[in-house]
Amino acid sequence: MICMNCGKHVDDDVRVCPFCGSVIQDADPFDEAPEADPLPISISSKAREDDGFERIERSEPEEAPRPRPAAGGGILTPAFLLSALALIVSLLCLVTLFSMRGQLSALGKAQSDSLAALNGSVQTTNERLNQLDTTLAKVQSEAYEQVASQSITLTKDITPLVAPVEEGRYNQMFIVKAKGNLNRDTAFEWQKYNESTGSWFPIVFTGDATTNEQFGLRLENQYDQATGEYTSILWAQGITQEAEGSYRCVIKDASGITKTSTEAPVSIQAAE
Repeated sequence: MICMNCGKHVDDDVRVCPFCGSVIQDADPFDEAPEADPLPISISSKAREDDGFERIERSEPEEAPRPRPAAGGGILTPAFLLSALALIVSLLCLVTLFSMRGQLSALGKAQSDSLAALNGSVQTTNERLNQLDTTLAKVQSEAYEQVASQSITLTKDITPLVAPVEEGRYNQMFIVKAKGNLNRDTAFEWQKYNESTGSWFPIVFTGDATTNEQFGLRLENQYDQATGEYTSILWAQGITQEAEGSYRCVIKDASGITKTSTEAPVSIQAAE
């Protein structure tokens, strides 16, 4: 059985516990406590001397010693370690940038040289394109002149005046003759150069399309059926000071092909 006082196993016929000296009472066999691990005990020598029995003293389990922080360990904290790591990384980055500075400078110079070479190439290409445009325009003009020459034959070109025209005079100024698929009334367009705009403009003739009062001019067109030749004459009919300038005649056939005469200047002399 088990001593109810100290929990030791004793013989069933013992009435006094040999361990603690307690009287052992009869216990219900069904109430017997389950066997447990024996607690650590220490026998008091004084109890042995006084009673002749060994008395048991329970001892509490010793508490495990708590770890103490190492002396001076408060400096090496996680925050300190992270700061040190960040400083090391920053220093490495600075060293890398200084080492790459020369390479970046060389790379920038190489890029600048490449851009300069590219700009020079583009400029050269533009110049060649301009030359090509000029050549093409010249070729087109020559081709058009060939077509116009085949369509229109200028048999008599403008003859420049040898002397100034006196203001208010009536006399013949210029004459142009041509052959081709022309119309006597619409084939000849006389033009005057505008110094202010730098362009040519047609002279407008009224009154059966023969006179221009602003400049004091008259237009006369003729057709010779025997020779198939068309003639256009520009007359001074009370010519004004505004008529001074350069003149030309543009000849147009029925298909729209044009041929231009040479230019001739006109000087107006004030009447005495």
